[in-house]
Amino acid sequence: MEQQQITNITKQMKQALSEQVLLKLGEETGQCRRQRKVTPMRLALSLLQSMGSGRVETIADLRRDFNRLHGEEVQYKPFHNQLAKRSFPDFMRKLCANLMNTLADKVLGFKADSPFARFRAIYLHDGSSFALKDSLQKSFPGRFTKISPAAVELHVTMELLSEMPDTISLAADSESEVHFVPQASDMKGALFMGDRMFCIKSYLADIEQQGGCYIVRAKGSLNPTVRHAWREDGSEIMHWRDRPLKSLRKAMVREKAVDLDVRWAGTQELDARLIVTWDKENKRLRYLVSNLPRADFSLEQVGDAYRLRWQVELLFKEWKSYANLHAFDTSNASLAEGLIWASICAAILKRFLAHATERVFRVAISTRNVAMSVRGLLFELFDAMMGSTRRLKIALTDALAFLASNAQRSHPKRDQLCGRAKLGLRSEYAAA
Repeated sequence: MEQQQITNITKQMKQALSEQVLLKLGEETGQCRRQRKVTPMRLALSLLQSMGSGRVETIADLRRDFNRLHGEEVQYKPFHNQLAKRSFPDFMRKLCANLMNTLADKVLGFKADSPFARFRAIYLHDGSSFALKDSLQKSFPGRFTKISPAAVELHVTMELLSEMPDTISLAADSESEVHFVPQASDMKGALFMGDRMFCIKSYLADIEQQGGCYIVRAKGSLNPTVRHAWREDGSEIMHWRDRPLKSLRKAMVREKAVDLDVRWAGTQELDARLIVTWDKENKRLRYLVSNLPRADFSLEQVGDAYRLRWQVELLFKEWKSYANLHAFDTSNASLAEGLIWASICAAILKRFLAHATERVFRVAISTRNVAMSVRGLLFELFDAMMGSTRRLKIALTDALAFLASNAQRSHPKRDQLCGRAKLGLRSEYAAA
């Protein structure tokens, strides 16, 4: 079984990063017109190795890594010219899409008795922004013009059960996040979770109409009409009926946790469930709007489920801490954007290696620990990929064995009590 899994994983990597696939992407995007020393495959593999292996500060760092990986002596100018092409970001973006499509598998699932087991997918949506060199202000205007004149935001929908991004959009930081929200038509049989920006009544109504469910955080300024109210112990608060939410603020603080049926009237009408709890850390009320049926999902379960949205924040942290998602010292917009996509590609590949380790060795693996542990492994893998399938298979076996011993989850018992496993979420591969 172990050898068969290694064979399947080798095939997946070949499908995602083979010479034929990368050459086709290069020709389709115009990145490759004539094959010289910096071929699409050589360029892609060296960039992924650089971005995933350690801190990269300059284009010169990338060139040195290219020469080391491929045994070449490519000079700085011709190497820079390949990255400066207008086609470069399109090439890397399409490579990123290919990696997401080829390397994503279902790696997490809920226990059969969990109410969340009914969902075919759980989508976590958020954005993450960072500044670029000020001279890129025209191409990527930032929201905070004095502090960060040039900035980008990555709008990401992550699918929890695959632990991989499902869609990624890159835009100027000045663009509104709501333009990048997932289509409601894609939410049939799925659960959507988003931050306060996505508490859009018409959008939530569309998700429900399409057969999907949602949990989104809401701003404290909301003021629907309370139709029914229940305490955490299940007793109904009769005198709260048909009152505006704002009139009940003080009473909700005293209750600590309440489960409400609310209605927004007007042009954006919505009937929904509103979970209100006391946030001890920030000393304020927290509001979660949902359409999960109360009969199947308790107040506590809705709150615990929304905490799983933190997984997309951990994804961003991995990208910025261990995949060189940062501003490079360049005024070339195409080069800057292409390197952003290259860093995401490297991060996706490292998550795939984490999941592959679980498949082969049946141990619970930390994606963060893998992201920190593959510095030397990527060079060996890509060097082998330039050779035969047999070499790649041997290199993969060695790499996954190393990760199985050095990148396991640190606190599996804690996960059961208060972490992601509290709701019955568990690895599809790792032993219980």
